[in-house]
Amino acid sequence: MKQIVNILLMALLFFSVANAKEELDKQQIINKMIDSYGGEENLLQLLKYKQTWNIEFMSSDNSGFDKREVVMPDYLRTEIIYPNKTEIRVLDKDSAVKIFSGKVTPIKGPMIKAVKLQLMRLYNPLVLKNKIKNINVSQNSKQYILELENDGMKVEYIVSKKTMLIEKTIGRLQMGPQQLEFLTKYDEYKSVNGVMIPHKEIKFVGSLNTAVMTLDKNMF
Repeated sequence: MKQIVNILLMALLFFSVANAKEELDKQQIINKMIDSYGGEENLLQLLKYKQTWNIEFMSSDNSGFDKREVVMPDYLRTEIIYPNKTEIRVLDKDSAVKIFSGKVTPIKGPMIKAVKLQLMRLYNPLVLKNKIKNINVSQNSKQYILELENDGMKVEYIVSKKTMLIEKTIGRLQMGPQQLEFLTKYDEYKSVNGVMIPHKEIKFVGSLNTAVMTLDKNMF
């Protein structure tokens, strides 16, 4: 009996140490990311900003603009300007609307999760630090993979071990029997006011390359 008790105590100690190590690893990874992005003070600028992106639509020869306004972690306004139309989407916490041709339409049901997923993919290391309890971490030889899950939505943040910057995000969303996957690759990182910002985004839905975006203006 005493031997069984000792074995159980050793097993509990092992799992406690393993869990503590996992938490420590997540914390260390995110702290290194914060340093690589320019430090916590500079990174605070990415909690509230506006950007304008030039878009090349890969399904046609057309181009346009994406005007993005972000207030972390709950507000996102995107204005997509096509050659012949403009579409605006606004997410504010748990409510969202679409504005098209002056008409305001509430976004409800599964579609609101798609808008929330878009904002989740923009989370920076400071936001991830606040959500660390919901993050699982894994790795391969060149990258750390931080997976964040929230209300049926999942985002993987693929982080380069060399630069500790996010190389790409993969968002997954279940729509009925179908799982949708949204991939964004981030490239051409440059320091702006002391914080590292990607100046190029390459968008995919599934395996289909939908757009290539280059940063035109950034305002904190």
